[in-house]
Amino acid sequence: MEATIAYASEKFIPSFYEALSLVAKERIYIEMIEAPAFEQVAKFQRELIAENGAVYYAIQNEKVVGWCDLFPEKNPRFSHRGSIGMGLLPAFRGKGLGLKLLESVLAHAKGNGLEKAELHVYTSNLPAIALYKKCGFVEEGLLKKYRKLDGQYFDCLMMGKFLR
Repeated sequence: MEATIAYASEKFIPSFYEALSLVAKERIYIEMIEAPAFEQVAKFQRELIAENGAVYYAIQNEKVVGWCDLFPEKNPRFSHRGSIGMGLLPAFRGKGLGLKLLESVLAHAKGNGLEKAELHVYTSNLPAIALYKKCGFVEEGLLKKYRKLDGQYFDCLMMGKFLR
């Protein structure tokens, strides 16, 4: 059975949390190495949903297997842009779900009036960089030694895409 892309809903938040926890524990794709407390994550997801924010889940068998969200900056001077967060469980990578999730989120954000999507991606994450470029993101900068984990440094690309 193939995963479907759906707008986030309250009933999937526990499953989203499980997926977030698993990707975080991989320690190489997203900035966190463990998920924050469930209530903190649930509150963030509920706020995005309540504000009709751009937040989509990839769902298979009633379980979240991936996600993508775009949250606008809170500062009014920066509120024309937002940051992308994204992840997929290992078994679901390389199957086109990331593209579907990202396209859904970008279309939704554009419909909400957002003008620019931004993201950070580790330079070692070549599949993600290829995906972002395929969707029209361009490199805007490089942060050297952005992250240090277990004594190893990681550089980070800043990428952006204008939606208007």
